[in-house]
Amino acid sequence: MGLFSDPGDAERREKLKQLEDKRLAFAQLLANKGFKPETMLFAQTPNGGFTALANFGGKQWLIVSPGLGTDEDFRLEIQPRFDVRKEEVLVKSEGMGGMLGFGKKGERGVDYVFALPDGTEAHLPFVFGRSCWAEYGLKKNPLLGLKRRRGNANVVWDLSPVDNAELDNIIRLADSYLA
Repeated sequence: MGLFSDPGDAERREKLKQLEDKRLAFAQLLANKGFKPETMLFAQTPNGGFTALANFGGKQWLIVSPGLGTDEDFRLEIQPRFDVRKEEVLVKSEGMGGMLGFGKKGERGVDYVFALPDGTEAHLPFVFGRSCWAEYGLKKNPLLGLKRRRGNANVVWDLSPVDNAELDNIIRLADSYLA
């Protein structure tokens, strides 16, 4: 242990390695299924993982990742069409809207809630002030790469915060994936 090492850092690195091992095994499973979508839509979930949606082979593919440090595994659901409800999210800002540490910043967006065959739900949230998102083509997709990511990087680190100015375009894009 080095002079400036944090005891929690070794634990965090181990969790990242475990998550990357799960991602690599899942990417291999997807490659074996011939999964090569032109684009995929990603959104960060509250547990620190992500949900991704793609259209491939005439079906909708939904991928739910585990959160960092959880015992969960990647989950794949394939349906001709998912049963999805669209929940509006609006939380008004309080005080000075978070400026200078006073009050709370507001939130605005949409949470797509997928009803899964086993009775559980998966969320694809696009909420300004809370979540991150990205759309990736096949070549740049951080989930589908079959090589270990440098430093066992978490896929969520590649996502960008939902920008309030682009929120309506993001929602239209998500709607087009579900059409």
